[in-house]
Amino acid sequence: MRKKIIATLSVIMVLGAILIPRVAPAAGDESTVKKFTIVSVEIDGAKFWLPSTINVNQGDTVILTLKNNIPGASNQHGFAIPAYHIQEVVTRGTDKTVKFVADKAGAFPYFCQLHAAHIGGQLEVEPKK
Repeated sequence: MRKKIIATLSVIMVLGAILIPRVAPAAGDESTVKKFTIVSVEIDGAKFWLPSTINVNQGDTVILTLKNNIPGASNQHGFAIPAYHIQEVVTRGTDKTVKFVADKAGAFPYFCQLHAAHIGGQLEVEPKK
């Protein structure tokens, strides 16, 4: 059991290092473009979208690259952020790109709209200062 926990934590740490956002300033604006890679994974039978939290500032342009890495019979998984009218189906082996402006401040959940048993996450949008 301990080896399994260590292996799971190692996977999460590696994914965390890969999924750190890349930030580039937008020309003539205080807002930025923030890019994230969000990966659907399965660990001990539980399905996750990682990272579980995305932090941006209100006004930022957000670009998400969605990857489905879950093996098995169902090769499609959903990704939805209802507050931003985002609803995608991501096929294993074919990345999807989603682009939007984070124009509303607050915490907004994201999840798989196709399979309710998935563990989602949240988009946290800090208000303009």
